[in-house]
Amino acid sequence: MEAAEPKVFQHDRLYIQVDRGIVEVFRRSNVIGPYRYPLAWVTVYAEARRGGRIRLCFGIAEDLGEPVYGRVPNSGPVFFRHEIPAADEPLYRDFFTELAHLADRPIAA
Repeated sequence: MEAAEPKVFQHDRLYIQVDRGIVEVFRRSNVIGPYRYPLAWVTVYAEARRGGRIRLCFGIAEDLGEPVYGRVPNSGPVFFRHEIPAADEPLYRDFFTELAHLADRPIAA
């Protein structure tokens, strides 16, 4: 069986790659390095911020049945935060929806 190609999302300063069930998150920054977690554990929620911004909070799901993406804070620890313009949020939501399908997990409405 041939391995599937990695799933990649790149937008502005953020790069996310999913390969063989592992999510790697990179941000072009001199402060924070990459993060690497199993897709089955990752959850992301969006927080509305002032000035038309959204903060994406990447965390570890306490309950592996939690949605991959939503607007309600997850129950586990947050390992990474990234702010985006609110207008860009649908691009991220589409990618996280694909990840939810890969992980056989829900995505919140």
